[in-house]
Amino acid sequence: MFVNANLTEHSPHWLTQNFKGPFYDYMPEWYGIVGFLIVKTMIINSIMPYVGLCTAFAIPALKRKMDRKFGSDVYSTKKTSMAMYKALYTGSEYVIHFKQSGILNITYMTMMYGVGMPILFPIAAFNFFNQYVCERIIVSYNVPLPPALDDKLTNNMISLFYWSPLLMLFNGYWMLSNPEIFQNSYQYIPDTI
Repeated sequence: MFVNANLTEHSPHWLTQNFKGPFYDYMPEWYGIVGFLIVKTMIINSIMPYVGLCTAFAIPALKRKMDRKFGSDVYSTKKTSMAMYKALYTGSEYVIHFKQSGILNITYMTMMYGVGMPILFPIAAFNFFNQYVCERIIVSYNVPLPPALDDKLTNNMISLFYWSPLLMLFNGYWMLSNPEIFQNSYQYIPDTI
C-alpha cells in the first residue's frame, strides 16, 4: 500500500521522504490500480484453502508411495525406526497460529477498505466459508489430534478483532470524505434545468 502512497509533504521527513508514489489520497485512479490489486489478492486468498487441502493430502500420499517404492505393500518401508514410520503415516501437525493469522488478515483488509470497495465483504464471506469447509476436512482426516490448548490464544485473537471496526470507521470516513470521488461521480448526471 505504501508503494503507491505519496507522503513527501508529511512529517517526519526522514521517514516519509522515501514514499514518492503517484497517489496523495484515495482518488478514482487509486481504485483502478491499488484497489484492483487488493480485490485480486483477496480473491486469490479465498481459493487458497483448497490448495492447502489438496497439498495436505497429496504430499503425504506421495511421500508414502516413495517410501514403499511405489508398491502397494504398506509393510515395505525404507524407514529404520518405528518412530519414523509413524511420523510418515500419522500426518502433519495442525498449525493453528497460521490459520488464525490468515483470518485476521482477511478481516482487517476487509474492514479497512470495505467501505470504499464493498465487494470485499462478499469475498471475505466466501473466504471464511472456504476456510471452514477445508479446515473441517483437514482436521477430520489428515492431522493427528490437535494439541490441547487453553482459551488464551482464542481470547487474544478475539481481542484483536475489537480494533477492526474502529479501523473501518476511520479509514471509511477518509475514503468517503474525498471530494474527487463524488465530483467525478456526478459529472455523468444530465442537467435537467
